[in-house]
Amino acid sequence: MSNKIILIGGASGSSKTSTSKDISCKYDIAHRIGSGFVREMAKNFITRSENSSLYEYSYMPINNMTPFQNLYRQSEIIEPMINLSIKRAFNEGTSIIVEGVNIIPGLNEYNESTDKVVLYVEDEEVHFQMIHGPTHKNRLVSKQNFLNVRSIQSEFIKRAQDYGWNLFDITKVNNVSELINGKGI
Repeated sequence: MSNKIILIGGASGSSKTSTSKDISCKYDIAHRIGSGFVREMAKNFITRSENSSLYEYSYMPINNMTPFQNLYRQSEIIEPMINLSIKRAFNEGTSIIVEGVNIIPGLNEYNESTDKVVLYVEDEEVHFQMIHGPTHKNRLVSKQNFLNVRSIQSEFIKRAQDYGWNLFDITKVNNVSELINGKGI
């Protein structure tokens, strides 16, 4: 596989991290970045008073914002850092996967990106089980938080359709190659 830039977005619990790991193993992609880790690093430069959204989970609305508005606000602040990572990979001629809830269609639109994917989980019960999966063992998600996640997921689906990103119900993906080859719905 030649130089590949892959963006994977979606609401919490939609298997972004596990999927990016599977893709990186299958295609021998050395670099993977999770947007949550970029968000944590940004806290070193941005105080809670400057951007309180940065300090909360994506599904925890604050300051009378909807959950998606909160997510978008925290995503805007880290977008330049994600952009620099993608530019570096492109300029170095290396492949990279950037995944996370902060990878949003319409916000993360880079010319160098070759594959843009949004993952979702249609079945609500399955999604609830997945959100409590192994990549976030210590994260407690209440029923209300989960409803917020589902509303964020609805916005992701709409934005993926509006911006032409590949859209996959991760529970119906047979092979990670489908994600790279654009056989979404």
